[in-house]
Amino acid sequence: MSLEDQIMQNFLTLVETQPPLFADCQGELEQLCKSLPEDKEEMSDAIADWCESRTTIRDAMDAMSGNIISDYSKAPGIHGNAPPPPDPKAYRDILENAIRRIQSPPKQTP
Repeated sequence: MSLEDQIMQNFLTLVETQPPLFADCQGELEQLCKSLPEDKEEMSDAIADWCESRTTIRDAMDAMSGNIISDYSKAPGIHGNAPPPPDPKAYRDILENAIRRIQSPPKQTP
């Protein structure tokens, strides 16, 4: 899996599995998603830059990859068991759906 794919996959996994990490930055997360470039390398760079300024999210990304996110550009490769993310155009849609899910808690049945 390429470095860009790993960054994108790890970020999506965090959004889907650790929503409390994003509780204080919902608006910023939505803005990031809307402003992601179409190019995979630029998209992963934008995600890494966004995470870098948010300590808890950056630390969670570091824990997932075993690398420091600010050193991703120097990493020779990151190995993981997750499947590669989809095409960057589809990635944005998947991320938007994940963001909607964490903003709308599941309805409880009576």
